[in-house]
Amino acid sequence: ANITSLSRFIDETLNRSPDSAAPYVGASAFAHKGGLHVAAMERSPMSYQHVEPALVGNEKRVLVSELSGRQNILGKFRDAGLVDHPDDDPVEERASAILNRVKHLESIGYTFE
Repeated sequence: ANITSLSRFIDETLNRSPDSAAPYVGASAFAHKGGLHVAAMERSPMSYQHVEPALVGNEKRVLVSELSGRQNILGKFRDAGLVDHPDDDPVEERASAILNRVKHLESIGYTFE
C-alpha cells in the first residue's frame, strides 16, 4: 500500500510537479514545525497523525523555523546521531543557541523550511 510512490509515478508520467501539500502523499503531509506540537509528537505521535506515515509510503518530517522549539533542534541532533543523552546541559544550551540563531535569521528575512 505504497500510495506515495504511486502518486509520484503518476506525477512523473503526467510530467507535473508533485503537490507537496497533498494529503498522505505530499512531502509536507506529515511535516511538523511548531515547538509545542513537535514536543507533543515526541510523546504521542498518534495524537497528531491519524495514520502512521510509513503505511502510505511517506515519512514524518520535523522542520526548523521561527516557530520551532528546542525539541525540534534536539530531534535533529538525535536523527544525526550527534547525542546520546539530549537532556545534558551542554546539549540543551547548544540547542537553545541554535534555535535563537534561527529565530534571529528568520526575523531578518532568511527562511529554513
